[in-house]
Amino acid sequence: MRQWPAHKNRSGTQEKGEAMPSLCPIQVRYTTVVTLLVLVIVVVIGTSMDLAVHYRARDEAFLNAEKTAVWWSAQVRAGHVPHLIPASAGIDLIQVVDARGGIVTSNPQTGRAPLSAFRPEPSDSLRWRTECFPGKRCVLLVADRVSPSADSPVVYAAGAVEPSILATHDPEYAIAAAALLMSVVLGWLTWRWTGRSLSPLKQGCQLAFTASHELRNPIAGLRMHLEEALLYPDQINPRDTIQSALSTAGRLGAIVEDLLLLARLRGGEPAHHEPIDLGALVAEEVGTPSGTMPVHVQVTGDVWVHGSRIQLIRLAGNLVSNARRHAETGVTVCVTSVYDQAVVAVTDDGAGIEPADRERVFERFVRLEDGRRRDPAGSGLGLAISRDIAHAHRGTLRIEDSARGARFVLRLPMTSAIQH
Repeated sequence: MRQWPAHKNRSGTQEKGEAMPSLCPIQVRYTTVVTLLVLVIVVVIGTSMDLAVHYRARDEAFLNAEKTAVWWSAQVRAGHVPHLIPASAGIDLIQVVDARGGIVTSNPQTGRAPLSAFRPEPSDSLRWRTECFPGKRCVLLVADRVSPSADSPVVYAAGAVEPSILATHDPEYAIAAAALLMSVVLGWLTWRWTGRSLSPLKQGCQLAFTASHELRNPIAGLRMHLEEALLYPDQINPRDTIQSALSTAGRLGAIVEDLLLLARLRGGEPAHHEPIDLGALVAEEVGTPSGTMPVHVQVTGDVWVHGSRIQLIRLAGNLVSNARRHAETGVTVCVTSVYDQAVVAVTDDGAGIEPADRERVFERFVRLEDGRRRDPAGSGLGLAISRDIAHAHRGTLRIEDSARGARFVLRLPMTSAIQH
């Protein structure tokens, strides 16, 4: 007879060839698009601001020089030109140069050479120019022709040097640094936001992948038995085939029901909540005959919680059933209260659970080797459902240390005792 196809290794995880579908490329694309868009926008805005600042600084420097040049042109026309021209506010270089290039008068900072060899035309007597001298920074200079005559002198006025904001690339460096910083920050925020937005979708993809992977074995087994019954009708007992098919269908139905419950719990579907005597609920659930392994219940005081009776019955049943499977001689269930919390501790005297596996057993479809050996038909969803029920009731479910065996501890918020 053919063997059922095996899709899991001994640790209960997927084989290397079966990769979990990832939504990371979507997150990468969104983050990349947003980062590039922000970078383009910041660069465009920054470049526009940089140009605006440069033109503003340049125009202000030229306008100050122009006012000075026009004023001294008027003084030259009036014949009121001193031997040395005093410096104006912000305008350190002022010269009056005749038509032959000789300096008529100037301020001491200009030196003995003309500031410029350029002479404006009579029809365009006032001009703005940038003059650069060897080994020195450039100056923004205004040349004003005093009169249209051929021998008219020219007044030159300029600041000592070009403003630093125009002579260096500091604004560009600042804009580049700001653009890079904003792009990195907004890219990181986009990555975090898309990651959080895609988290529910990732859970759904992971659940679908894991569920399909887990359902593959029983479906393949069911198909195999039915095919054998058709191919070898003289060798196969129909009654055995039907019983095997019913058993497999029952397992499939249990897995589907558990998956639906997980989806409702993780989807936040509201359930009817009511005041519940947790001690009485646990005692009643444990008192239901379920195998030969004895279970001892200890209830201390009145322990009331507010929750879904059906879900809490399922939680208690899962914990007790799990403990019964692994116990050697018996199970102990203690229900008590600690401060404002209801505490249910389910302890067995079996082999226990290694610390490294204490969180892993709460994952969907994860079953340790001992669990698969004791209950081959299990789905590996019971503890995952139990923890989700605890979280839905604003509580916790953990595995804590014990002298022997495994100790599952449920903690739920308590309510005040209810008067009947």
